[in-house]
Amino acid sequence: MEEPSVPSEYVVGWRRDRRHSRSILRLSAFGDRQAAISKALALSCGYVPSTDPKRNRARDSKRSSVYMWERAFAGPRRPYASIEDAAADARHLAALFGVTPVTVSLGSSRLVSGSYFMPSRGIVLASSMLDRASLIHEMAHYLVWRMGIEEPSHGPAFAAALVAFHVLSATMPVETPLVLAEKYNLKINTDLLDGLLGFSFRKLAA
Repeated sequence: MEEPSVPSEYVVGWRRDRRHSRSILRLSAFGDRQAAISKALALSCGYVPSTDPKRNRARDSKRSSVYMWERAFAGPRRPYASIEDAAADARHLAALFGVTPVTVSLGSSRLVSGSYFMPSRGIVLASSMLDRASLIHEMAHYLVWRMGIEEPSHGPAFAAALVAFHVLSATMPVETPLVLAEKYNLKINTDLLDGLLGFSFRKLAA
């Protein structure tokens, strides 16, 4: 690679797969093109790049356990007839805690195995996950984001929000998911859970 700012200098560098990074780690530089090529060839045989920490996996270590825990208490899935029905239900769920309704849309045909929430897009549901359990899961992510809580995506605050939505939506006793959380070694922010349920019950009674 020839550096535009220094026409006579050739840089030997390393770049991770372009799908992950466009930055180049500069290893050495030469004024002679052939010397740079020789160095690059020599390094290519044994160069081992440093390993970046797998931050996402470490930060959201309870994700699989949360999914198993959720399936254990959420019961059978209740499919929506249309994305409009899901959006209407999302407005109802948001009103339980007095937060602004979130946009709910259907993902493209390529989104086959997962739904998600993003602040810039709202909730996007896969066509295979157009049901209330999936919507409540993403609504819990939305509520945690609205509260400005920074923690792993499936952390104690998310678990509290998820339980609150299920308890208020299905009149399920709160003890059920709490007992199951011990089985799956999950921590729930019980102070937040009490606050969410108390707020909603007061709002409904008003």
